[in-house]
Amino acid sequence: MEKGRRPSQEESRGRAFETEPVNQGHEKLIQWFQTVHFRKTLFGGVDEVQLWKKLEELDRLYEAALIEERARCDALLEEQKAASGAVISKYKRELEKLSQPEQDSGQAEPGDLPDREERG
Repeated sequence: MEKGRRPSQEESRGRAFETEPVNQGHEKLIQWFQTVHFRKTLFGGVDEVQLWKKLEELDRLYEAALIEERARCDALLEEQKAASGAVISKYKRELEKLSQPEQDSGQAEPGDLPDREERG
């Protein structure tokens, strides 16, 4: 783009949404921005009543996208808590086994901790 030249509507639309949508609400927002048009007036730019209606519509879309994103994040957090809880309980069981007196060699040495499994 040349210096001082304003990008065309097509150019700005192509650049504006380079990321992939994370949920359906985000997709609806992208579609809204790509299709929104404002009624122009002779004096003052755009129709103020229509502008406020469009802003209310945009607010509803943002709220829906935010609720969907919160639900997605909550699900990811619960999944992570479950996975970390399983790992913690596994290592606690292994530590208890090591801290119990063994029949063959007595007690476990303080430095004897279970080897970590590689995650794959």
